[in-house]
Amino acid sequence: MRNKIKKWKRLRAIAASLMAVLLLLMTTGCMGNPRSETIVIPETESEKPANEASLGKEFQVKTIYPLPVSSSSELLGWTNGEAVIGYLEDNVPQIAPSNRMQMFVPPYEQSKQLAGTTNIDLKILSLSPDGRKIAGLSESGKGTSLTLVNLEGGQVKPIADSSNGIQRTLHSRILLWSNNSRFISYLVTGNSQGQLNVVVYDVVEGTTKQFPLPGFSLENRSASVMLSNDGSSVLIEDGNLVTMAKRNGDGSFVVQYDHPSGNGGSTWIDDDRFMFLGADGTLFQYDHRNGELSVLLEKVGSFSVSPDRKLIAYTRNNEEAVYAGKLQGNNVLYQTAVYQGIVPYQMLWSLSDGALLVDGSKSQAATAQEIAPAPAADQERLRTFVIQFQ
Repeated sequence: MRNKIKKWKRLRAIAASLMAVLLLLMTTGCMGNPRSETIVIPETESEKPANEASLGKEFQVKTIYPLPVSSSSELLGWTNGEAVIGYLEDNVPQIAPSNRMQMFVPPYEQSKQLAGTTNIDLKILSLSPDGRKIAGLSESGKGTSLTLVNLEGGQVKPIADSSNGIQRTLHSRILLWSNNSRFISYLVTGNSQGQLNVVVYDVVEGTTKQFPLPGFSLENRSASVMLSNDGSSVLIEDGNLVTMAKRNGDGSFVVQYDHPSGNGGSTWIDDDRFMFLGADGTLFQYDHRNGELSVLLEKVGSFSVSPDRKLIAYTRNNEEAVYAGKLQGNNVLYQTAVYQGIVPYQMLWSLSDGALLVDGSKSQAATAQEIAPAPAADQERLRTFVIQFQ
């Protein structure tokens, strides 16, 4: 028996080594500039000792609440408590066009107009991670303009332009905040042909600055840009490539790392590490201090990390289900299917980590099977909903 265990351990070590070599070859082979990376492949849950916590212990579904929104509505995220903010664009006849910014509170059956948002017409909206402010970006013949709405007091604050009279083209269709809700960022054309600038608004200092991004080209594509909490680094994603750039002494952001990516997103875990979805569906975590690239999950379609960076919601390729897990080091523990029968295109954790907002399309091939069923009358329209955990 002891010899069999030793043989099994040797085979597992050999398999892990071969997988690491294959991933390294694949990663360096598809980059324009080969670089040295240390790839870490964690143990899977099935290989963990039997005395550790069982699969799914952390995620027991308590209730599922449907939200009465149309397919064209835009859900921005969570605000104080367990309320959800949404922008209802059409198909809601009882709401006037000027009052589309709405708040849903438990049990999410009705919504109410957000104070101070009447007559705001902004095309690109983003709720701060702490749920206290909405940033809006709009374009006109004069360029781009940023507006900040304080949800607690209802104040609307137009942000002064930093273009110095130069008309710049917007290259971001998504407006992103840093995880600590301090920085708002997007991309515009720079001072010379082909150059891009990172526009950063600092909520604490109340200033807007532009930083050059030399050596980076989009080739008529749009990209999102997200600052780290300390403002020293940015993540840029255009659907084909995820890029990390660090700020130099001269104020410009210089590219330090890039990797082929999918459309599943990327996000900072802390000021040194970020998570992203590779082009082949592998969920990676990269540490730019030592070049360590860790494999967290495989065959992932999309993911969302909780505000405290401790939990993750994700989907698997070719599966109509939502999974949840706990992030610990380079591992995802307690992997649990929390809802089946939907294809999510948006998943957002509540500020307390106790609930998950899911927005997607109903499965055409199978009937939705909730872990904790919603009322029978709601099941036919269960496309946008909140999963509350015990």
